[in-house]
Amino acid sequence: MPAGRGKPKFQKRGGEASSKKSKGEAPKERPKFAPASFLSGKPEQVQALCTDLAELAAERFSDLTGTTWINVGQSLAHQLRELGHDLIGLEDTADHQLWQATWYHPKGTFVFTLEFQAPYAASVTWQTDDTTFTAKR
Repeated sequence: MPAGRGKPKFQKRGGEASSKKSKGEAPKERPKFAPASFLSGKPEQVQALCTDLAELAAERFSDLTGTTWINVGQSLAHQLRELGHDLIGLEDTADHQLWQATWYHPKGTFVFTLEFQAPYAASVTWQTDDTTFTAKR
């Protein structure tokens, strides 16, 4: 990666030590791509999350300096797992990766899908019982 240009960072989920907040303590900011952001977002917010994540993935795939296409896709999936997405790899080949997580929630069933096609195509889909949001780059 060229000097001075860092990868956009994912924020890790916090609160492992304690879920109780002290009086006067400001609530922690939710990581942008955390599951709760998708689950509680308004339709336009969820579409924006899909678009931003697809753009981030395509950007990372476009600069493979010091890494490989496979490692970039696996790294993105790992970072999203750290945020709470229970992604499983459905396909992981030399030029195609497919990751998916499904939530059975009181609000309905939600499916989060990432699809990466070499050299740098990325698709992010958030599907609810009645709506599908997709972004492709």
